[in-house]
This record gives sequence, C-alpha cells and structure tokens, in this order.
Amino acid sequence: MALEKLREGIFQAAGDPAHRLAGFRTPELVELWEELEPEERETLMIALEPEAAAELLANLPSDEQSEVLDALSLERAAGVLEELDPDDLVDTLQALEAFDPRQADEVRALLAPETRAVAEVLTAYDEEEAGGLMTPEFIAVQGGMTAEQVFAFLRRAAPEAETIYYLYVTDREGRLSGVLSLRELIIAAPGARVSEIMDAEVVSIRTDTDQEEVAQLIADYDLSVLPVVDEEGRLVGIITVDDVLDVVTEEATEDFHRLGAAPIDIDYVRASPWLLFRKRASWLALLVVSMTFTFNVISRYEQVIEEVVILAAFIPLLIGTGGNVGSQVATLVVRALATRELELRDYLRVLGKEVGTGMLLGVAFGLFMTGYVLVFRAEPRIAVALGITMVLISFTANLVGATLPFLFRRFGIDPALTSSPGITTVMDVVGLLIYFQVVMWILAPMLSG
Repeated sequence: MALEKLREGIFQAAGDPAHRLAGFRTPELVELWEELEPEERETLMIALEPEAAAELLANLPSDEQSEVLDALSLERAAGVLEELDPDDLVDTLQALEAFDPRQADEVRALLAPETRAVAEVLTAYDEEEAGGLMTPEFIAVQGGMTAEQVFAFLRRAAPEAETIYYLYVTDREGRLSGVLSLRELIIAAPGARVSEIMDAEVVSIRTDTDQEEVAQLIADYDLSVLPVVDEEGRLVGIITVDDVLDVVTEEATEDFHRLGAAPIDIDYVRASPWLLFRKRASWLALLVVSMTFTFNVISRYEQVIEEVVILAAFIPLLIGTGGNVGSQVATLVVRALATRELELRDYLRVLGKEVGTGMLLGVAFGLFMTGYVLVFRAEPRIAVALGITMVLISFTANLVGATLPFLFRRFGIDPALTSSPGITTVMDVVGLLIYFQVVMWILAPMLSG
C-alpha cells in the first residue's frame, strides 16, 4: 500500500510532486527504495525537494549513491549535494569518485566555493579517523562573552550549525578551552561571563584518532557530541552520536564477517554469484590448504588406526570439541578487546582465568568421554585414552582461543581475524597430534609397534 502511494506521488500528473511526497519521511523512503525500479528511483530523486533528496541520499549505500547521482543531471546532482552535511558530502563525493571520476570532477566544479573548500579540508583526513567523521559546522564562543551576547550570536549562527546543545569555548587562537551546555546558558544570568559558567574539563579527541576509539569514548562518557582538535589543540570540528552509530554498525558488521571468515566489502543482497565466489573463494581456499595438515597428521598415524580401527570413529568428536571450545573463547576475548574491556596488559589475567576454565571443561568432558566408552565399548584402555585426550584438547583449545586475539592485537592485526574457521583449523591439527600421542602412550601394549 505504501509503495503504491509512493509511486502515485512520483508519477501522478496533477499537482506538485514535491508536495505529494511531503508525507513520506526519510526512513519510509529508504525502506521502499529497494522496491523501486531504477527509473522510478531517478524520478523520485528529481521530484523530491533538494533537502529531502539529500536526506534520502545520505541514508543509501555508497554504491547506490553513486548510481543515483550518475543518473541525474550535473546541476541536479550538485543541488542535492549542496544540502548534505559536510561529513556526508565528503563520503558521497569519495564514493562518486571511485564510481565515475570524471562526473565527480564535473559535479564538484558546480558546488559553491565554500562547499568545495570544506570538502577539500575534510577529504585530507582518513575516512576511518576522527577527521573523516567530523563536521566543521559547530558553535564556538569566546570566554569573555556574556550569556546575553551568546544568545544574540546563536540567533545568527545556529541555522548553519550541526547542533547547538553544546557550545565550545575557544581562545583567540582557536584552541579549545571549555564546553558550555545550552541548559547552563539558559539558567545563567544575562551578564554572566562564559568563562565563569563553562566546564573547563572538556573531553576531546585529535583528528587522527581511530573511529573505534571515537565510538568507545562517546560510549564511556555518555556523550552526544565530541569535539575534535588538531595537533595544536585548535577546535576543528565535532562528531555527533548519529555518526558514531554508523561507525558502531560498520565495525560490528566487519568483526562479525571476519569472525565467520566472510568477505567484508560486499553488499550481499545485491552481489551476484560470481562476485560472491571471487570474494569468498580466496579465504576458503586458504582454509582448505591448511586443512591438508589434518590429512598429513592422520596419514602419519595410519598404521595405528589400522590396528585399532575404532579410534577413527572418535576423531570428528574430539577435533570438533576442540574447535568449538577455542572458537567460543576467541569470540569472548575478541569482543572484550573491541569494547576495551580488555587491554594487552590483561593477557596474563585472562590466561590464568582460562587455565582454570580449561581444566574444569576438560575434566568434565573427559569424564563424560571415559564413561561413554566404558558403557558402549567396554574397553578400559581406550576409554582412559579418550578421557585424557578430551582433557588435554579442551585445555589447549582454551589457551589457543585466549592467546591468538592478544597475539594479533600485539602485532597490529585485527583480533577478529582469529575467526571461527581459523581457530577450528588450528585445533584440528593440534587435537589430532594430542590424540594420537596419547593413544600411542596408553595403548602401547595393544599395538604391534
């Protein structure tokens, strides 16, 4: 029903289309966007007011942004881009640059000089750092101003600002010296000086701060806005919580994909089978090659299996347990590292905890395995061998799962790369080595040598 109403609003002959579409909010348009045909999307972007079109554009994936802008006239595309917030403008221009460099240059040339200047400044920063997330549209006041003067200033400057709920205080060189909330300003006496009512203990970050740290800082201090300063301490921008929510979603998705050894740079819904094959095959091929070590280990102990055939039946259970235990621990540790609950200095504490946990799990699983074999096979030596193996595999898997994320972080690698398939592959090899060594020790009298 909503889709049909939207289509009527786009194509109805009579009346102003912008007026007919005014009843649709941006989230509704984004939700219905995927249901529209390409020509309908183009017509919608033309029919909407530039400000509404910009809001819709900012909420689309970067590849779709580029396709939409490519279908519009240069003048219309530039008009829509003018309405974007500076940080969204830079992201969109970068996406368009990757899609069609010539059109990006042509559209950029049609932007207002001040808009181009802001875009050029923000483009100089890495998109995954605070400088790439911030917007330069903030309110800065001087410490010597009175509350009454600040109100007069706000009436002139507020329409151009990203937010006015927090005002930042700077000195004559533009260095950040304090923060003032709108609430504090409202209740202050008209003649009160900003320096008297501001909070000098302001939390800020530098332009080169990683986006994950930005998100963590906003969460830790429960902030809605975070000021960004340069190397000299000069205020150059702010990051709002809505920008951080996008970062949190992006980082969580990226970590989730890496934990599952899945590609992180594709849109699954729109990806073709061939693209999915190319993106997934490389990592899966690496895992297949690494699994040949498992084959080599089994081949090395082929004679042992031939003499006690039942040993082969327990291989999937043992190595599966090792992979599951290791993956479980790695997931918990990776998440704790990502949320800064753990740091590198906490490794020994985590190791001690997992030593105890690993022993408890190993003993519990070992007793179960021993009892299972005794009940169903009535072979005490094999039961003891499997019980001991289960203890050692569970213990080792805990240590591997706890250690690898710290090791990766220590060498500057994303701990999320210690993915479930990766841990499983490692534990397959280690588990088999443990299994057959224990078997050869316990079952030595039963083997021909």
